[in-house]
Amino acid sequence: MDRYYLIIFIVLLTIAAKTVGVSLYYVLTGSMKPTAEKGDIVLTVPVRKVKIGDILSFKKDGVVITHRVVEIREEFGETYFLTKGDSNKFNDPYPIPGKELLGKVIFVVPTGSVFNPNYIPVLYWIMGFTFGGLMYLIYLQNTPQL
Repeated sequence: MDRYYLIIFIVLLTIAAKTVGVSLYYVLTGSMKPTAEKGDIVLTVPVRKVKIGDILSFKKDGVVITHRVVEIREEFGETYFLTKGDSNKFNDPYPIPGKELLGKVIFVVPTGSVFNPNYIPVLYWIMGFTFGGLMYLIYLQNTPQL
């Protein structure tokens, strides 16, 4: 019965997080190495205040990009952010208007190393161990008690 409470808690927590604007985005490139590797997931929250050094997610030409703020400009009454990937040599060529920001990154989930093709044998081992453990638990539940 306790596991149902845990499942309900996780579902409610997810709904609450989505309601207040928390989002997850997938990192497509290695431009933010070593902060975020290709394949990692970034957890973002709605933007309230941005300072130089913050990591922002924004959409450009239909693709979500996550880069660090290197400069903030005020032009024509609107705020623009110049960004740059941590491993890129140059700033991004386009300023990002404040109204186009998707969120500010507060946490990076390092999933890239789990799904990296170099770690597939480890992933299979973990999945096999988990499956074996579940099968053992099912066996124990179906075994008559003395």
